[in-house]
Amino acid sequence: MLDTFVTVYLFLGGCAAAVVLVTCAWSLAVRAACGRRQSAPPVFGRLRVRCLLAGFVLLVLAVLCLLLDLGRPQLFWLLFARPTSSLISIGSFLLMATLLVSGFLLGASVPGAPRSSRRVLCSAEVVCCALSAGVMLYTGLYMACLEAVPLWNNPALPVLFALSSLSSGLSVVLIAASFADDRFLLAADCRRLRLAHAASLAGEMVAVGAYLALAWGDGFARPGLEALLSPNDLGSWFVVGFLGLGVALPLGAEVFAAMARRPMEAIPLDALCIIGGLVLRFCVVIAA
Repeated sequence: MLDTFVTVYLFLGGCAAAVVLVTCAWSLAVRAACGRRQSAPPVFGRLRVRCLLAGFVLLVLAVLCLLLDLGRPQLFWLLFARPTSSLISIGSFLLMATLLVSGFLLGASVPGAPRSSRRVLCSAEVVCCALSAGVMLYTGLYMACLEAVPLWNNPALPVLFALSSLSSGLSVVLIAASFADDRFLLAADCRRLRLAHAASLAGEMVAVGAYLALAWGDGFARPGLEALLSPNDLGSWFVVGFLGLGVALPLGAEVFAAMARRPMEAIPLDALCIIGGLVLRFCVVIAA
């Protein structure tokens, strides 16, 4: 029912929204810690621009995937000229609004750009957090509302996709932080992000368990579930690629680093987490 472009969009839209959400939330926390009279440290300002740029580019790619899926992308404006109460229309507006607000924040952060007041930037970041959270939930909610596809018509699917998006987005931000100049100045903040990453991965494991249990209890969804878990079908991709390498391995590394109280820069593990999020969407789409 969903082709490759839409499946990639489901990943890119959620991951991009999470990158923007994490960046804006981090920026708000730094502004609150610095107070009104102090500006954010330059090292964080440079990292903030990189993360906003990464989120903005991923959002543009997500929109491009949707346009390519339309077949007649020149008619995309009809989604906004004739809005409806459907989830597709709501999701289109959420995606475009997130793109515009994150683009404003990115443009306001570029050196030489007209300075915006602290109040305006904080307000834009709060709005961007709310819009990004909506995009993260929408990607799974749209599929969960399709009653004709039993494997997708599962109340745990939006939660699973949202947590997967969050863990992938945190991984993108953490990879960007690994290449930041004077990154040792952000060590305390990065430790908190690592704890948030571990929490999102743990929540993802719980959401996967709930999703599989609910699907097993639905007789109509069971054939798709068997395809998802069968080693002769998608089982190696879902169990090994997503659950093992994309969730369990990064979670174990995060827990070990937290217990050992050692800073961790595990770019390969963060990359596996991101790839695992993409594998999850393809497996769920193909299995149905």
